Amino acid sequence: MKKQITYLIISFAAVLIGVAFYMGLLQKKAKEALLERIPASKPHSHVSPDGDVVEHTHTSIRPPEVEPKKTAPDPSDAKYPILRVWENLDLADIKRKYQPYTVQEMMEKWEGWYQKYCAPSPIELEREENYIPKAAWLQYLLDHGYPLHKTGNYQMASDYRGMMLEFQEEYDNPETKAELLDDLGLHPDATWEEFKDFQVKFHIVASINTQRAEDVDPSIVGGTTNLDGVFIPFSPNKVYVHVSEDKPISSFTGVMLSEQEQDDLTMYGIAPPSVTVVYTDEKGVPLPADAKPRFYERKMASLDVAEEYIEQMISDHEALFKTLPQSPKKTVPEEHSTSLQQSQQVQPLPHQKDGSDLRESDRRPDGPIDRFPIPLEMLPSEPPSRANIQEWFEMLQELHGGELPKDLRVLREVISELNAIRQVGKQKASKRGVPPAQRPPDPVEPPK
Repeated sequence: MKKQITYLIISFAAVLIGVAFYMGLLQKKAKEALLERIPASKPHSHVSPDGDVVEHTHTSIRPPEVEPKKTAPDPSDAKYPILRVWENLDLADIKRKYQPYTVQEMMEKWEGWYQKYCAPSPIELEREENYIPKAAWLQYLLDHGYPLHKTGNYQMASDYRGMMLEFQEEYDNPETKAELLDDLGLHPDATWEEFKDFQVKFHIVASINTQRAEDVDPSIVGGTTNLDGVFIPFSPNKVYVHVSEDKPISSFTGVMLSEQEQDDLTMYGIAPPSVTVVYTDEKGVPLPADAKPRFYERKMASLDVAEEYIEQMISDHEALFKTLPQSPKKTVPEEHSTSLQQSQQVQPLPHQKDGSDLRESDRRPDGPIDRFPIPLEMLPSEPPSRANIQEWFEMLQELHGGELPKDLRVLREVISELNAIRQVGKQKASKRGVPPAQRPPDPVEPPK
C-alpha cells in the first residue's frame, strides 16, 4: 500500500506540473544585445594642425537588424487556441477508452480510498460540497471529456473541485481577479462562466495529452501543455529548448540543466553529455532535426557590425582632418625651429574643467576638453588589420587628443566581450552539432 501511495503522489505531482501552465516555461535571458549598451556620441572638439577647433559628433552605430518572423494571419485567432483544440477532441473515443465507469460506480470504487488517504479536512470537504456536490462535479467532467479510468484520475478530479472553489474566490475578489484572468490570457471583462469553461477545457486537454503520451511511451511521466494545446512530455534525460528569433531569451522544458549547461546550449548549441535536445518553435512544436538555433551567429554578426563601424570611423576622422585648414609649410629652418618651440610651450597640461590637475589614472570628462593638434602624417594610409583590434583604438585615441570619448570606451569593451565569445566558440566548435544517436519522438499533438 505504501508503494501504491508513493506512486500516486509522484504521478499526481508530475501531472500537476504539466497542467500548471500559468507558471510558464523556465525562461532565461541570454547575454544582452551588447551593441545597444553603447551610448550616443556627445559633441566634442578636434584641433587642426593650424590650431582651429572643430566640433564633431560620431554617427550612431546601427545594430544588425533581425526581421520578425512573418506568419499568415489565422482567421480563427479570435477564439483561444486551447478551446479550438478541445473542440477537436473526439469525446466518444475518450468515453470508450478513458471513461469506463458511471459516477456512482466510481464513487463506490474509489471514494472510500480517497476519504482515507487524500481528502482535505472535513471543513474543506464541507465547503467544497456546498460549492458543488461531488457527484454533479464528476458528471460535469465526464460530459466534457475528462479521463476517469483509474485511481489517480479520480484523485485529481476530486482535488480539482477544491481548486475551482479557490479560483472562484479569487475571481470574486477585485484585488486578485485581474491577475487571475491575465494568467490564463483571458480578457479583463471575462465572466466567471467564461473562466470556468476555459479552465476546465484546458485541464481536460492537458490530461488527455498526458494520458495519450504515456500510452505511447511508458517512460514519460507527465508533461506540460501550453495555451496553444501543444504538449511537451517529461522523460528522462531529455530537454526541449526554444531559442527566440528576435529576443535575447531562451526557454527550457524537461530535465533540469545547470546555468553553464543552459549557457552552452543557448549560445553555442552544445548539449550536455547524455542529454537529448529537441529544439522547438515558440509554440513548443519541434523544429526539423537539423535545426540548431543558437545566439553565437548573432553575436558574430554584431562583431562584424562593430568592426565595420570602427573602420568607417577611422576613415571619417581621416577625411575630417584632411579637410581642416592648415598653415603653409615653413621653408626657413630657424622659423620651423621657433614654431616647434612655441608649439611645445603652448601645449596645455592635462587638467579637468575646474582647473585641477588630472592624474593619469583618472578618466577625463566626456564633454569637450583641450586637444592637441593632430599632424597629418600620423593619419593611416589604410585601416589597421582586424587581427589587432588594439591598434584601432590606439589610433582613435590619438585622433581624440589622447583620450577616448565614452561611446568609444564602451564600444571597446563590447568588442572585447564579443571577441571573447568568438574565442570560446572556436574552442567549443569541435563539440558542437553532434546529433543524438536517435531522433527522439516528437511531442504528442492533439488531433486536428
